[in-house]
Amino acid sequence: MSFFSPQFWRNRDTSHVTLDVQLAGSLSGKKNFSLRKLKYLHRILSRREYRLVQVLGIIVLINAVFLSGKAYQALTVEVPRSGGTYSEGLVGSPSAINPLFLLTNDSDRDLVGLVYSGLMHYTPDRKLVPDLAEGVKISDDQKEYTFILREGVTWHDGEPFTAQDVLFTMAKVQDTDIKSTLYASYKDITVKKTDSRTVVFTLQKPFAPFLDLATLPILPEHLWRELSNEQFPLSALNIKPVGTGPWKFRSLQKEKDGTIRSYTLSRNDTFYGEKPHIEKFIFKFYPDMQTAVQGLKNGHVQGVSFVPREFRETLSREGGLYSYSLSLPQYTALFINNEGKKELARAPVRSALALALDKEQLVLEGVAGEGSVIHSAIPEGLLGYHADIKKYPYDIKRAEELLDEAGLKKDEEGKRGLILELATVDTPERARIAEIIKEMWERMGITVALTYEPQGTMKELVLNPRKYDILLYGAVVGSDPDLYPFWHSSQANAPGLNLSKFANKEADALLENARVTADAPKRAELYRTFQDILAREMPAIFLYAPTHSMMMSKKIKGVSDHRRIAYPADRFSDSAKWYITSKRQWKR
Repeated sequence: MSFFSPQFWRNRDTSHVTLDVQLAGSLSGKKNFSLRKLKYLHRILSRREYRLVQVLGIIVLINAVFLSGKAYQALTVEVPRSGGTYSEGLVGSPSAINPLFLLTNDSDRDLVGLVYSGLMHYTPDRKLVPDLAEGVKISDDQKEYTFILREGVTWHDGEPFTAQDVLFTMAKVQDTDIKSTLYASYKDITVKKTDSRTVVFTLQKPFAPFLDLATLPILPEHLWRELSNEQFPLSALNIKPVGTGPWKFRSLQKEKDGTIRSYTLSRNDTFYGEKPHIEKFIFKFYPDMQTAVQGLKNGHVQGVSFVPREFRETLSREGGLYSYSLSLPQYTALFINNEGKKELARAPVRSALALALDKEQLVLEGVAGEGSVIHSAIPEGLLGYHADIKKYPYDIKRAEELLDEAGLKKDEEGKRGLILELATVDTPERARIAEIIKEMWERMGITVALTYEPQGTMKELVLNPRKYDILLYGAVVGSDPDLYPFWHSSQANAPGLNLSKFANKEADALLENARVTADAPKRAELYRTFQDILAREMPAIFLYAPTHSMMMSKKIKGVSDHRRIAYPADRFSDSAKWYITSKRQWKR
């Protein structure tokens, strides 16, 4: 019923007329209006009209809040908030968190990369930039590298970092009594300091990838200098390290047998570089992948470094987890012994072996899809990658024709009279791949004998004596590829890594020139020409480059996907940007 309708006045108690008229006039008058008088609305409106006003008021309020929220979202941006703890499950346990003794233990390499720093380091997009150094000067003859050290850097215990720490670390790497696993890479380098902030590295001959070697983590001389060489590998500093990196040792827990069960790092708040948002890293160590995955599933950890495909599919259905795919500068290949069976010296036979391999199927079944097919010695994304290299696509018919042309025709039993010994390391993955290759080759009538050797004796009994016809093995080319150790004829015998005993004068010259060429485009062209020779001579059949898939809780934000890394430890190269909680701040 309207306030202005006749029915309103006929049915109303006239004793209130004067008051109501005054209220109405008061509410409608511009000069006398105030918000306080709105409380008398219920005196002049019907119950229905009053409720309608209330509803409209609520709608206006909701819209105001909504529009305010939208405006806040538009005018602000989400930024990381400092704090929180990230926990990760690893298979195995650390044994020596010391850059001088890194072997194949991924746990050691993970922790070394977080605790220590080198003169140079790789950014998340694999660019090599100064780290403990603030700059580097290279002489015209490319034999002398002068590093100017960063000022104000301190070790985790508060002591200053100086040039003496660099000299001490290099001296220990080059000390044969220390038996550092890095000795071969640094043995011919001379190092001196000109002052507390300047060190000069002198090479015997130019080496274009030298700055990659300058990523060597540096040890604190003031803590290690009093230790004898015999005490070096036994020191508690190997488990409780002191570095200059973004993370520092906080605590550890051991089992009764001394095995480390968990390891905690805390953020280094005095770090000279980009400081992490996350406050603590906790690593929990599991005996096998299945229990590590179970720990992720149960929420005991928030991430697992590497999760095989069969586990990822199960975990993905759980929700709350994300899989990150990282590419590694490594490859797996079949190295053909140049001094093995005479039949293997013939180009048609090598071509036939390559054409008979369905690489896509091999990657899918052999490594559960954890890799990408390759056709040469430099994986995609690295300097010198050759996209137009000659390829040998799967063609079983053409493979059989080539064998026939080479005089290796099938007998009545379908055999060609060729018996090949295929050797590899005794691991489930390698064994699975070897079985697939054996099956593919035997479809053509070739007899394949598989030989497996444990990792511990592989080098001594198989690699060094080159005891195989064909070797199924992997190679790590690194972020800045140097193909010389793998393919130069001078490296055909141990300790060289030319596993095919490949010898070609033109190829040798290209590799020698590439080593001393600082100009990246020219060096890349030398490598592409070299790979054309490999494709023609076929000392190896290149199979695949592995990928590294890790899974993490979606609560961990800021993690980069589809990056290229040299080692699994490089997954932490962007860890300073990881965060768990966030806040909003006004846009500038």
